[in-house]
Amino acid sequence: MRAHRSGIVALGTLCVIACTVSPEEQVLTRFFEASRTLDRTVLSRIATVTFNPRVDGSVQTFSIVERHPDEKGALVDSRREQAIRSLSASTGEAADLTGASVEMITRQVTVAVDLRTPDGANTPTTLLVTLEKALRTTDGSAVEGQWIVTRLQRAPDARTSHAASSVPRS
Repeated sequence: MRAHRSGIVALGTLCVIACTVSPEEQVLTRFFEASRTLDRTVLSRIATVTFNPRVDGSVQTFSIVERHPDEKGALVDSRREQAIRSLSASTGEAADLTGASVEMITRQVTVAVDLRTPDGANTPTTLLVTLEKALRTTDGSAVEGQWIVTRLQRAPDARTSHAASSVPRS
């Protein structure tokens, strides 16, 4: 009976670990949902970019196909807004960077999406998404911000048509 219980507990723990959604997936889910409805309130907390359904289309489903290595660097003025949004999203309060040491962590992920275009067509598309978060250290205590979406771009088409890549035949 005891072995049976420990087996169930181990199986349950494995299911929880396997079913855990990554932080990147969480923020991307919120981002794409808020983008579909143009919820500017949510978007202002989790992104510095938009994905307008009237212009860009709307993401129906997605999966992360590649996580690129993190890049870390000291905060520069051009990334101050990202740091404040990241830290504010984490604490729920306006972030104060005065007297703090702030490091930015950048992660690019490649995402396969099912995109519904503004004209109603469904198109599989690959997006490169840049996520950033801040790490603020003040008097020895650290606060880690949440991931926010700071850049979106369509991945270059990896496939080249036969006609475009072939030398004309005689």
